[in-house]
Amino acid sequence: MATPIRPGNLALTLVALSCAVLIARRATAERRTSAVDLSRDHHVVAGTDTAPETAPRLQDAIGVYKVKNLAGKTVPLIVEGQPTIVMINSRTCSWCKKSLKDIGELSEGRALPRLTVLTLEGAAEGEPMLAKEKIVGATLVGPAGPSEQVLLTFRNAGTPTFIAVDRNGRVVRTMPGYPIREELKFWHAVMLGEAEVP
Repeated sequence: MATPIRPGNLALTLVALSCAVLIARRATAERRTSAVDLSRDHHVVAGTDTAPETAPRLQDAIGVYKVKNLAGKTVPLIVEGQPTIVMINSRTCSWCKKSLKDIGELSEGRALPRLTVLTLEGAAEGEPMLAKEKIVGATLVGPAGPSEQVLLTFRNAGTPTFIAVDRNGRVVRTMPGYPIREELKFWHAVMLGEAEVP
């Protein structure tokens, strides 16, 4: 005689199967869109002031080129011709909030025209985070759509991730994770427009 399936056991089984499917999908996506290792793949060395021709363009490194701004308009991720720091951010990331707090304190109200904050949940989700820390002059953007959001989530090491881009649109340095204040000062100089590279 077969044992009847209890509703509680069925729910647990369905949750376990759903988790297994999600883990398999993530593993497959990671194999297809592996993160770019700049040192291994492109010989980019931290602290170099000009990216070699083999260094990836920003869109190749992170997987997206077009993003949406606060007005919902699709725009390029960066303006070529000027060095830029791109911060990949998430509203649920406590280390992102800590990084933004440090950036706000270093800025002391000065505008950051060369900082682009790419918030995974959308530009509007990043706006209150910057406002709380009194960060002004930065460009706020979000993924252009759901597929770009998934690609950014799976392709990048995590949040926050800071990416230094030279005036030719090539990645010169990356910094995944929370930067210590002394290191952040070098990146902040680029955000202000006072330096070309961190």
